[in-house]
Amino acid sequence: MNNKNLYVGREHSLIKHELLKNYLEKLLFIVASGGVKEITYIDCFAGPWGDESEDLEGTSIAISLNILSKVKMSLEKAPHNKNNIKYRAIFIEKDKNRYKKLSTYLNHNSPDYIECHHINDDYFNCQDEILKLCGISFAFFFIDPKGWRDVGIPKLHKFLARKNSEFLINFMYDFLNRAVGMEAQRNQVSQLLGALSDSQFEEFTLLNSNEREEKIVNYYRELLKKFMPSRSKARSYYSTVLFKDKERTKYHMVYLTSHPKGIVEFSRISEHVDIFQRKVRCQTQIEKKQNDTGMIDLFGINQNEFQNISSINIHDVRQFWLETLSNKPQPYSESDLADILEKTGWLESDLQEAFGSLIKDNSVENIDIKGRRISKYIHFNKNERLKKIL
Repeated sequence: MNNKNLYVGREHSLIKHELLKNYLEKLLFIVASGGVKEITYIDCFAGPWGDESEDLEGTSIAISLNILSKVKMSLEKAPHNKNNIKYRAIFIEKDKNRYKKLSTYLNHNSPDYIECHHINDDYFNCQDEILKLCGISFAFFFIDPKGWRDVGIPKLHKFLARKNSEFLINFMYDFLNRAVGMEAQRNQVSQLLGALSDSQFEEFTLLNSNEREEKIVNYYRELLKKFMPSRSKARSYYSTVLFKDKERTKYHMVYLTSHPKGIVEFSRISEHVDIFQRKVRCQTQIEKKQNDTGMIDLFGINQNEFQNISSINIHDVRQFWLETLSNKPQPYSESDLADILEKTGWLESDLQEAFGSLIKDNSVENIDIKGRRISKYIHFNKNERLKKIL
């Protein structure tokens, strides 16, 4: 893995930055190709955090500037490119010492073609200033706090109401999970999830761990969506970051958009990052074994773990298709795919695998298939027509 020494002891940040890097690049190429005049990246908790190197290579600061530069340079080289886009980055950090390092780095490393702003304040106190700096641009908000209550609705609602914006928010589930069952923490939990009734608190505490996690993260996602502009359909997906050495969630990276393509692309990036995360966890197991024993027991480490991407029961996905399809052919678009992904939390590969197995069972049909397909049984971008065979 590249630059892994930058992330020793903070492997969760490596996963998070892999997600940010890959999705931000994909998103900005799509947005820039769509004719926008301005693009703004906003980092509400810029730090720098954890990385003590001079180039801050292992931080969201350097990552975002590199992506903005890459997109600009690539588009300028594209033939017939006439879109002169203005690029802007806004970095907010309230800690004075970290802000000093941030401002020094930006003053020496910001490209001339990126309009950079740095603010020494709590992002909540300067939201009007941030929104004014954004102007009419397409805006991507990266909100990655140190504290789990900093992404509550009361603090985010002004940003959420802004049109032409997307969000990637660190929802620190592990901290919340420990607090939600504690009477003394109810006020703090309400700062994140809003005013909850006694029955809601009781419901959360009585659920088993998996059910509670799903219930709470979906509840939070629905809250966020309610504050987004009503003219367009708000959508959300999330990617899970685990502890490096435990089968337990550290946090969820919650994504918000108003475009179905955003959900489709983010889910694809999430699948890639899930594989990457499993490789990191596997490597961590190997290194821990080596440190504990002085030798590597390759047979004692499950090095194929990262290949088992999905924990979804494929029978459930098969059943979904059988219950959803009718005997009359119906087109399925990227918007339909986004609806399914958002509602279920599945990956597109889960849907493709289940549909392929049903084709082999002669239970369903894609009537637009020409020739033989071995993996991608549905091209949602082509509105292919699907039916159930009775």
